[in-house]
Amino acid sequence: MINRRNFLGLGLGALAVSMAPSTLSAVNFRETKPKAFTAKKVDVAIKELFGTSATVEGNVELSAPDIAENGAVIPVTVTAKSGSKVAIFQDANPETTVAVFTVPEGGIIDYGIRIKMAKTGKVTAVVEDGGKLYSASKDVKVTIGGCGG
Repeated sequence: MINRRNFLGLGLGALAVSMAPSTLSAVNFRETKPKAFTAKKVDVAIKELFGTSATVEGNVELSAPDIAENGAVIPVTVTAKSGSKVAIFQDANPETTVAVFTVPEGGIIDYGIRIKMAKTGKVTAVVEDGGKLYSASKDVKVTIGGCGG
C-alpha cells in the first residue's frame, strides 16, 4: 500500500524526469545576428538575417487584420508547408525585426504571435526553405484610440 508521502515523492520524481533537457535547442538570434535586430529598414534586416534580401512571393501565408484598433496587440499568423527558418518584420517601429523562429526538420509552420506597431505600416513574413526565401506582406492600418482614424 502506498501512502500519501510516497505518492507525492513518486509524482515529484516523475515530474523532474519529464522536465529533463531534451534534444531541442534554440538559437539566440539577438546574439548571433545582432544587426538584424537594430536594422531600421526591412530589406536590411532580411539581408542581415538571411544573407540576402531577395525574396519570392508565395509559399507562405500571412494573416493580420486590415485595421488594428490597438497597435499594442496585433495578431499575426504565419503558415507554410515547409521551411527551416521563419522571420516576421514590420516597418512601423524604429527596429523592424519582430521575431525569428528556427523550425525543426519536419516541423509544422503555423505560428501565431501578437506584435506591436506604433503606426500604420506593413507586416512581412519570410520563410527560408531549401535555400530560397519566400515572403508575404500585409498592410495594417493602426487606428488611434479605436476610432477608425
